[in-house]
Amino acid sequence: MPRPPLAPLRTLLLPLLSQRLAEPLRQGELAFLDGRSVSIAVKELPWALKLGLSDGQLWLDWADDSVDASMSGDARALLQMALGSADGDALFFQRRLAMEGDTELAMELKSLLGRYPLLPAPPFALPGLTGV
Repeated sequence: MPRPPLAPLRTLLLPLLSQRLAEPLRQGELAFLDGRSVSIAVKELPWALKLGLSDGQLWLDWADDSVDASMSGDARALLQMALGSADGDALFFQRRLAMEGDTELAMELKSLLGRYPLLPAPPFALPGLTGV
């Protein structure tokens, strides 16, 4: 199955990532990612993205064999992490989040996302998306 165009995903995700991670980027908390990349895969989707940092800028591309680490999980687990409603360590030990390659790099990204949720909490309860 061919991959869809990347431009719409970049247009949607890069501003979100840049906004939500602006403060940790300024404080040097993303230095571990500089010149490196992590694949992020939603198990229900056929394609994975890779996230990296170069010259102080976050970037996204389709994942390939050049990634340093990979993180994968089911859509619900990754959405819970993005909302900050689930602990990444708990998801990992429940085998709902997997990490491969340079696991220290993936663990650092997981920890950073735990401190800085990517999505604001919704103003209403989302069934099945509260804590683990």
